[in-house]
Amino acid sequence: MVLAPLLAEVFSGSMPVTMFLQPVIFLAFTIFVYGLPLLVLREVAVRRGYGLAGLFVLGFVYGLYNEGLFSETLYHPLDPANAAYADYGLVAGLRVPWASFILPWHGLFSMVTPVLVVELLFPKQAGRPWLPASVTGILGFVTVGLALARFLLEGEDRSVQDGGTLAVHLMVVLVAAVVLWGAARRMPRTPALEAVPAFSWRDVAAGAGTYVVVFIGIETLTSVARVPWPLTVLYALLIVSAAAWAVARRRTVARSRAVSFVLGCGLAQAVVIVLVVGVLTGDVFRTLSGVIAAMVYLAALMGIRARCGHGTRTPVG
Repeated sequence: MVLAPLLAEVFSGSMPVTMFLQPVIFLAFTIFVYGLPLLVLREVAVRRGYGLAGLFVLGFVYGLYNEGLFSETLYHPLDPANAAYADYGLVAGLRVPWASFILPWHGLFSMVTPVLVVELLFPKQAGRPWLPASVTGILGFVTVGLALARFLLEGEDRSVQDGGTLAVHLMVVLVAAVVLWGAARRMPRTPALEAVPAFSWRDVAAGAGTYVVVFIGIETLTSVARVPWPLTVLYALLIVSAAAWAVARRRTVARSRAVSFVLGCGLAQAVVIVLVVGVLTGDVFRTLSGVIAAMVYLAALMGIRARCGHGTRTPVG
């Protein structure tokens, strides 16, 4: 509940750590914006035996919750979070290319990474439900209810759209969430995560390369090439599907190797998107965020390496 907003907001350069640690903001983000919905989705994934691909797709559902009902970056003319997507690929006031970028991004950084890291730190609790099923259901209903109330009663979109457009936006988010929920159930249940010590810098490099191909690739098509937006969306669909397939085709993988892969993704983001962009634009806050995030990711990787015996590797199926 704490790690997810830290990764998604602070380490991405979106929010200063001093702001994140302010009591009101900290509690709001760790409980309502990130904590409870991600905890509920994690419980669902564990109880139903979803694999990494299913967990990843559930992260898309969370992305709709965050970007559609709370921050409302999916809708024009509200703040897009990334200026390159402000008026790019609008359909009924919906930023479709931005959705194709931010939903997989949340799947990786808000869902998969914190779940894998926490379960590596607490192996006895890995793969087990943490809450009774009834409590999970109640928290799910409460969380969704609060998000809908926030969107309909206090959201920014309601102040700039007519009633029909607002209804379309809400319906798209809800229908997409249901479709993605169903898709998560049908994802391969592989690879099985094994509690064996294994580490390789190649996993880190593979994670960094995946981040570059997927997310920097989408950003390049949008910000630099400005290709027709359906091509950006098609690229996102194909490349994200290919990455998920490449992971799911493995029968087993050491949990430490999976964590090394996602930390490699985070390291690439910290260096390329946060640090380098911060230096090039003269943004001191962003530069400092990139330095801190890169140092934390490297420290975590070195900790895994030491824990696994300085680079031992275990064959995977």
